[in-house]
Amino acid sequence: MKKILCSIGLLLLILAGCGDTETTEKEMQNLPNLSNQTPLILVHGTGGNTDTFDSFSDTFIDDYKLSNERIKLEIGTDGKLIYHGIFTKNAKNPIVQIGFEDSIDASIDQQTDWLRIAIKDLANKYKFAQMDGVGHSNGGLVLSTYSQNFAKTRPLLKRLVVIGSPYNDLDENDNKGDLDFTDVPVTTPLLKSYEENRDKINPELLVLSIASDIDDGSFSDDIVPVLSALGSRLIFKDQSKVYLESYYKGPEYDHRTMFADHTIQEHVAWFLYTYKGDHQEINLVNN
Repeated sequence: MKKILCSIGLLLLILAGCGDTETTEKEMQNLPNLSNQTPLILVHGTGGNTDTFDSFSDTFIDDYKLSNERIKLEIGTDGKLIYHGIFTKNAKNPIVQIGFEDSIDASIDQQTDWLRIAIKDLANKYKFAQMDGVGHSNGGLVLSTYSQNFAKTRPLLKRLVVIGSPYNDLDENDNKGDLDFTDVPVTTPLLKSYEENRDKINPELLVLSIASDIDDGSFSDDIVPVLSALGSRLIFKDQSKVYLESYYKGPEYDHRTMFADHTIQEHVAWFLYTYKGDHQEINLVNN
C-alpha cells in the first residue's frame, strides 16, 4: 500500500505549496484559555504536509464562516513540534492543520503516537477539553487508531470524519462486493486489528465515513476500493453513538483531491456544525 500511496504523496506535495513562518517561543507565551472551544484537527494522508488542507480550511473560514482562525503544526520524527501561528482569545472553532515529517514510511501506529504528542501539547497550551477530527486517506486511519488508543484521554475526540480511508488496504480482490456488504472477502491484518479493538471506542463518538467511486468500472476512487473505505462500518457501526456513511459517484470524486470537493466539504461542515447527534443513529449507504 505504501508504494501506491507514495504517488499520491508526491501530488499532494505539489498541490500543498509553501508553509508559513515558524512561530517563536516568545510568541507562544501568554496564550489564551480556549477550553470553551472545540478545535478541528485536520490530518493529511501519505506524503501530505501542513499545507495539504489549505483549500479545505479556507472554505470553512472564508466561505462558510464556521471558523475564524487556523494554525499549522509540524511533527518531527523525534516528536519535536513546530508551530506556525497562534490562536487568539477570539478564536471560534479553531482549525489545526497537522503535518507529519514522515507520513510515507512511518506506520499508522507511529503517526498516531506523534499525533498524540501534538494533541497533548495543544491541550496544555490552550486547555482544550474536546476536539473534532477530519482525516483524508491514511489520515483517517490515524484518527481512527487515535479513537481507539486514546478514547478516554482528554481532549476527547467527539466527532470523526474519515474521507477515502483504506481500512482494508488497496487490493481489489480483497474488497469485491457491493454497497450492501456485511463483510469483506478477505480481512487484511489492518482491518482485523481495528475490529479486535472496537470495544475501546468511545460510545459517545459521532462518525461520518465518506467513500467515492470515479465510475470507471473499478468500484474505487482510483486508489481505494469502495468496500475498503466503507470498511469503517465493520469498526464503528455498533460501537459509536452515531455512524453515518456518504457515497459519491463520478469522475470528479478522485481519491487525491476528494477532500477539496465543495459538495463533500458542505457535507462535512453539516456533520460537524449543524447535525445535532443527540440520539443514536446508523445510516448506511446501499445499492
